[in-house]
Amino acid sequence: MTMNFKNVLPFENYILKSKLSVDDVLKRLGDNIQKEQGFGFSNFNNTYTKPYSGQISGMTFKMSRNINYRNSFLPVITGQISTHLGHTQISIIMRPVLFVLIFISLWFCIVGLVCVSILIAGLLQFKQVLLNGFSPMLLIPYGMLVFGCLLTYFAFKGESKKSIEFLTSLFESSESE
Repeated sequence: MTMNFKNVLPFENYILKSKLSVDDVLKRLGDNIQKEQGFGFSNFNNTYTKPYSGQISGMTFKMSRNINYRNSFLPVITGQISTHLGHTQISIIMRPVLFVLIFISLWFCIVGLVCVSILIAGLLQFKQVLLNGFSPMLLIPYGMLVFGCLLTYFAFKGESKKSIEFLTSLFESSESE
């Protein structure tokens, strides 16, 4: 059994196939997306009228789910609508905001380097570690690495799953291979 890293990274890339017409898909999208509101801390108390905020431009859309709590890993959903073999095809990509991707990448690199450094130092000085004992404080970076992985996975995948289910139902579609 091999592990597929695609399933653990904070990205989703899939295609929905619907029997609805392109116009029906666009209408349903429009009925469920409200204009994006300005950025700021006043967004904590928003009362949303629709489940998503974003914009539709021609045959493409960009949106994110309206939530009344903070989640930095909330997926930004971009989509392209087209026709293919008599069906409407909706190509969807989900990812966190670019700033979050950059921040978490830097954080993983720094914590990962510290973990590797501790491991190498422990291996090079193994005899000394056996004589002097092991300090549990050296496990903190490993805990931080595990915490970061779990936080990224569950915060993103939980929200992306909700959006996938919503869009699949909205477009009366199935996921295409």
